[in-house]
Amino acid sequence: MAKIVMLTGSPHKDGTSLRLADAFERGARAAGNDVYRFDAGLAADLQPLRLEEGSPEVAIPGTDTYERQVLPHLLEADVVVLVSSLYYYGMNAALKTTVDRFYRFNHELKDKKAVVLATGYGTHDDLKVLMDWFATLQRYMRWENLATVEVPGSWTESNMRRGIEQAEKAGRAIR
Repeated sequence: MAKIVMLTGSPHKDGTSLRLADAFERGARAAGNDVYRFDAGLAADLQPLRLEEGSPEVAIPGTDTYERQVLPHLLEADVVVLVSSLYYYGMNAALKTTVDRFYRFNHELKDKKAVVLATGYGTHDDLKVLMDWFATLQRYMRWENLATVEVPGSWTESNMRRGIEQAEKAGRAIR
């Protein structure tokens, strides 16, 4: 059994990226894994990082959901799943705000495994910048990529069905 932390960023409750997240979670739980999911796009108190007063160091407010709930799970995780829809050739802001919080814990978060799930209304070429960013993050964090599910043209139900099947299969493959 793996400890999985899934981080999503979409504010759309029935959006395409959250549909992929649901499928992955279904598969991962069916395989007996422990899944903790944080839907950053739906979190009301997620704020950008700020500098500590009088210090060049970044501060995370102690009342922040990330600090209180997400971080303890993330530090214990075997697998980190990053889920985003394409926003202007990058990830959505809530997921980026969440990923920025890795900064203070870079060393503790190294050498995990990762899964990337991404959707976009554009083409594969439109998603390339986002996918390259995720790949760069994984190299920097020394995370082994277990799976990548990319769904370009996600407005098309047939594309989404394929992506959902791939996401659920990727979840089931984690042990």
